[in-house]
Amino acid sequence: MLHKTGMALSFLCLIHCLSMPFIITILPLVAKGFLNHSLEIILVFTSILIAVALLTKDYKVHHKTTPLIFLLGASILQYIGLFVVIEKQESVFVISGSILMAISYLTNWNMHQKTCSNHSH
Repeated sequence: MLHKTGMALSFLCLIHCLSMPFIITILPLVAKGFLNHSLEIILVFTSILIAVALLTKDYKVHHKTTPLIFLLGASILQYIGLFVVIEKQESVFVISGSILMAISYLTNWNMHQKTCSNHSH
């Protein structure tokens, strides 16, 4: 359950980030609600918390650091995008971080499927 929730939030964040240019261009009145910086921070923070919990739990079973390294990189990119760079550069970092987080989930999922006979842990 946590695997699917974490992946869903990561992909939701990615869809949100990728759809923004189109929403802004086509529906400026509707897009106004999506531009809330707090919403982006909440989505990213929640995604990272779930990913840390899930990947740490799986690391204790599989002892594979690759998904955790990807997650660390994703977290750094998203932090830079949300809090360090100017607004024009934000999307590049946040989208890259979302993609890297999705890759960490997929890498973890593949390792989980290949190495674990008990998929209920």
